[in-house]
Amino acid sequence: MKKILYALGKRAAPTVLKTRWIYRSLTGTESEKIEAEYLMGCHLASMTIREQKLFDDPETAEWLQSLLARLSLTVVNRDRKFQVRCVEGLEPNAFALPGGFIFITRSLLQLCDYDTDETAFVLGHEMGHVLRSHSLNRLLASEVVQLLARGSPLKGAMNPAMRQLIRQLVTQGYSRRQEFEADQVGAKIVKVAGFAPEAGIRLLKRLGEISNGPAGPGSYFASHPPVAARIQRLRRILPDSLIG
Repeated sequence: MKKILYALGKRAAPTVLKTRWIYRSLTGTESEKIEAEYLMGCHLASMTIREQKLFDDPETAEWLQSLLARLSLTVVNRDRKFQVRCVEGLEPNAFALPGGFIFITRSLLQLCDYDTDETAFVLGHEMGHVLRSHSLNRLLASEVVQLLARGSPLKGAMNPAMRQLIRQLVTQGYSRRQEFEADQVGAKIVKVAGFAPEAGIRLLKRLGEISNGPAGPGSYFASHPPVAARIQRLRRILPDSLIG
């Protein structure tokens, strides 16, 4: 994995990031790994912002960041950084990029009715994907990154290739195991941060009702495990410890 991250940083990142990734070189410490992942995420997040229209509402942005800041206090490793941005979108959606960059659509906030606890659960779930390296592993498994790691020439096609990579990261679902794990980590984060963990179950029940309707839940929730299975697992969770 170190070689792949090194190759990606060397070939795909702007010059200002190349030196830092090469200098760090992922020599084996957890801090260096997190730093490299964060720098990679910075590059991908900046591309995402260029590709997707931000929801320009300072009040919503401040509210989301305050929720995320409170959730982040439960994470033991202080090298971890998290940021959240709200984007326009017809479908309810949320996704996390490596390095802790979380994006949530205004449609999903509306589905949550801007409820603090339900939104915190969504953010905690996406934090879980980052903390358990699901986002990073999905990036490393992508065809574009594999080509970069092998040194394939992508100079002329770099921008289209990276745009395609962003689309894959946004739309490609995780495995059932990863989704269940993100639910579990997210529930613990929410509990320790002082939010109501049952809000996650409340949101999932509403999603189950939507799933049975003619419109369905949309591609984001359709890629997740069945709602009933997620609720059953969440009810067995007793989140009483800090998150590593």
